[in-house]
Amino acid sequence: MLVEKVKGDYRFTSPTTDGAFMVMLTLTSKKEELLNTVSVALSASFPQRKLKPGTIRTAIGEERWQNFLRMKKLKLRSMFIDPHDHNFMPQRF
Repeated sequence: MLVEKVKGDYRFTSPTTDGAFMVMLTLTSKKEELLNTVSVALSASFPQRKLKPGTIRTAIGEERWQNFLRMKKLKLRSMFIDPHDHNFMPQRF
């Protein structure tokens, strides 16, 4: 999962398992949580949805959330936050 800081907001981007969609979860600077689903294979669009507070944390899991918090603390603009075994170090840019 790629996390990017975009104009003060944080965008979490990941493809679906089959690669047909890109899922973008956004945590805004106003603490709003938004969902955008983008079709990769079809020319379809879906309206942006507001999410309940805490949905992103629940959806990405605690290990990814802790990696995200580390990214924020280090003031990085983007980072892969996928959890892995064997002392995985998230990629930083």
